[in-house]
Amino acid sequence: MTRAGSVSAALRSALRPKTPRCYRHCQEPVRAHSVSTPFPGYWSVYACPGGVVSVTSYVERSRKDPTLKVRRFLSRRSVPPSLVTRHDLRTATRHGPELGVMAERILARDRPTRPLKVVYWRVYPFQGRDGSEQRLFVCFRHGRARPVFYADSGAARRGTCPVCAAETLSKPRRQR
Repeated sequence: MTRAGSVSAALRSALRPKTPRCYRHCQEPVRAHSVSTPFPGYWSVYACPGGVVSVTSYVERSRKDPTLKVRRFLSRRSVPPSLVTRHDLRTATRHGPELGVMAERILARDRPTRPLKVVYWRVYPFQGRDGSEQRLFVCFRHGRARPVFYADSGAARRGTCPVCAAETLSKPRRQR
């Protein structure tokens, strides 16, 4: 039995971009990371090997708008929470033709009673308080259910996760 709003594995696969790249940061291939949430839908974060996020997307079969719960989840996982603004969240109702040939076939076969709602979170590079260019990074060292989103210098090849940094500082050093 599947949960109401869930998205099948075949449809998840069909929704993934075929050849994603990090065009703004490093030209490297972008990898999709799934995020475990209590929500019925499917959440993925597209990030380059350095951790720069291209986009996150949450897909759910629903007639209701899932944007508010997505925003709350992202705010709890972002340092600082103010990194998540309603202007950076976009919601779309998607149907077969606009999802690609494979997804269209799956939807035609499944005949869903509810449309696919997709919430995209994309943070474009922005200027920090100190005038430096900032980008959105993600750290998965805390598990798939606890990614940490944070902003760091656009010049950084790999960002410094504030949660990892705080954990390192709080650990006592071993005496030799």
